[in-house]
Amino acid sequence: MTSTSLSVVISHVPAGTLTLDDHGALSFRYRDGYRGTPLSLSMPVSNRAYPQKVVLPYFQGLLPDSEAVRRSIARRYDVGLNNVFALLSHIGLDLPGGVQLCAPHDLDDVLRRSGSYEPITDREIGARLRGLDAPEDSWVGMSEHWSLGGNQGKFALAWHDGVWCSCMGSAATTHIFKNGIAGYRLQALNEFLCMRLARACGIPVAEVSYEVFDGTPAIIVSRYDRLTTADGTVVRLHQEDLCQALRVPPRQKYTSDGGPDANAILGLLATTPQAKENMRLFTVMLFFNCLIGATDAHAKNYSMLLQGEDRALLAPLYDVASALPYDSLRRDGRLAMSIGGENRLGRMSVNALERYARNGHLERAGVDADWCVSLMRGLADRIPAEAEALFGTLADVEGMAELQAHMEDPLRRNCRAVATGL
Repeated sequence: MTSTSLSVVISHVPAGTLTLDDHGALSFRYRDGYRGTPLSLSMPVSNRAYPQKVVLPYFQGLLPDSEAVRRSIARRYDVGLNNVFALLSHIGLDLPGGVQLCAPHDLDDVLRRSGSYEPITDREIGARLRGLDAPEDSWVGMSEHWSLGGNQGKFALAWHDGVWCSCMGSAATTHIFKNGIAGYRLQALNEFLCMRLARACGIPVAEVSYEVFDGTPAIIVSRYDRLTTADGTVVRLHQEDLCQALRVPPRQKYTSDGGPDANAILGLLATTPQAKENMRLFTVMLFFNCLIGATDAHAKNYSMLLQGEDRALLAPLYDVASALPYDSLRRDGRLAMSIGGENRLGRMSVNALERYARNGHLERAGVDADWCVSLMRGLADRIPAEAEALFGTLADVEGMAELQAHMEDPLRRNCRAVATGL
């Protein structure tokens, strides 16, 4: 039996090998003696070989969800659309988290951080943003080797020596650029506002800015899985989303499609060394998403930061946006993840929070129904006030007045309705 392999590097340390056998099955094995950060909570460090049913969901999660984007990459490199191994062999040098994939003969170059930064102009960035609706023209440059998970159009650049740069070879990207979801007006601005709102409410969230490039606006998200040292070296921090951690394929990221629900996530968090901190923080994030009407807050939009074998912390929030500015979503939308079985916007009850709090793992975190009711009420009171302040502070941002006209009152009504139900 023949096989093909890729070396797997985690946070700049050779960690193991991904193997494709001649039957098309994937497996992963850690290097002998490796005692570093696990590739995934679903694959603890051990001397066993993990089979395809465990391995595939994780590596699928490193690729874009969008079939159109994957088709673009596949066409560019003349490989199969759903050939995860082949796709990652071409775009595996800068992935979500600290993981890098390369041919074994390229491992030394990766460890030497072989790569370069090429400055890119505002006009070029604007063109790439406008091209996100045509991914065959704009996803990955011919010399770029990065991939981003998720379904929304986006690309990655690095802030290097005071300018935006494309990353060549194994150079690390530092920021993600998005122009919003097509069909939802000012969606990128909506996401920027909601991310700032989460921070104002004391919730850990990725740093964001909102800028215009050659007439095209974009939300720019600082990668929380990257750390720039004093000498300018970019360090990759390892992370994985909760679908990957729970061995769930990306296509099942929504609970309604068979994906993880809150109980499954709490069960996972309960196994981490920082269980109490993680479960309490997840509950805060879940309730915040409920109150702002974040109908896309599925399991891939929550992640874990992994460091060594004994540190797994819930990552800052990212990809947070409200459905409330849009009439159809406000009328028919449902939360991606229910709370105690309740997923309707603006509908929450003490009974639902009691059902949520009955999860046996939450007792370890000191979370009971009274704690949940107090948290939900406190956020419902705070969010409208913080949003009003943000709309004032950001009034000069292009489009903010229009977004405020469609979002502020529905947000206030949603929070009031939830609080009234308690």
